[in-house]
Amino acid sequence: MWFCGAQCAYWNVWAWHPPVGVWIGILGLLGVLVPLIRDLNKISEREKALWTVVLFALLLLELKSVYQDRNEHDQQQAEARERETTSFESIANRIEGAIQQSQTHFAATMQKSDAIMGRVGDSIKAQTGGDSFAFITFTAEPAQAFEMHWNSLLAPRGEPYFLVSVTSHGKYPLRGTQAIMMDDESRLAAMREYNKHPSGDWIKAINSADSEYQMTYLRPQSTEAPQGEVDVIGVYPMPKGDSKRLTINFSAPNGYWNELLHLGRVNGTWHQCLSLMGPTEKQVKKPFIWCSDRDWPEGRALAEKDWTSDKPKVQ
Repeated sequence: MWFCGAQCAYWNVWAWHPPVGVWIGILGLLGVLVPLIRDLNKISEREKALWTVVLFALLLLELKSVYQDRNEHDQQQAEARERETTSFESIANRIEGAIQQSQTHFAATMQKSDAIMGRVGDSIKAQTGGDSFAFITFTAEPAQAFEMHWNSLLAPRGEPYFLVSVTSHGKYPLRGTQAIMMDDESRLAAMREYNKHPSGDWIKAINSADSEYQMTYLRPQSTEAPQGEVDVIGVYPMPKGDSKRLTINFSAPNGYWNELLHLGRVNGTWHQCLSLMGPTEKQVKKPFIWCSDRDWPEGRALAEKDWTSDKPKVQ
């Protein structure tokens, strides 16, 4: 019983954690009081040993208190840092979540804006023509002994001729397209005729060799019209020689473009190749090339040399 009580008292004292300095204070107090209470010369060896044990116990308790206080302080600092880290992580996560949400909303807004601008851009291009263009081609027709009508056009009777057609190219329709086709040989012939009667208007004489065409609306290329719209717009006399070069200037709401049409007769059959520059910067750098067939490589070579820009991309 006595041993159990002593042990419990020991553990209670050991577990007690007073502020640092209390045990050393008690130790100092005993060092002052003991000499006052007892004559040190009359203290027995047993009592000296007891007081020595007490002093060492107080010293041990003070050391324990110092280390325990340091450990508790370190633990409190660690817990405080952990709380701060947790708090900072929570704040950072909320900020990151807000930033991600903001970026998500911004991306969604930009996608909607891009879609709207894309629709607006397509709407504008659909009205102006965008990067679409048109080109003129010739089709050789044999002579007929009767009158031949193409829409409102009347073909010459008894002699071969060219049927003039326009073809749209691109995904946007063309409105209000105008074309002027110039024949250098016909212009020279007109000037020679003018020189016989120089009192006339020489500009009118030159322009008389030109052919003008008006295309109100040309459908774009689509699933229903993969080649675009092909319309017959005129007839043209067959040349006496085996070759012909025509210059055609186009204008439309989406800009201007120029076509050079090369015609060549090989073994009695007419072939054609054309090159077209514009209306976009891309098509200025790489003109559009088209040939009716592969049986006239000379015509393709001529078309590829028409413009001094980069080598055109063969279509």
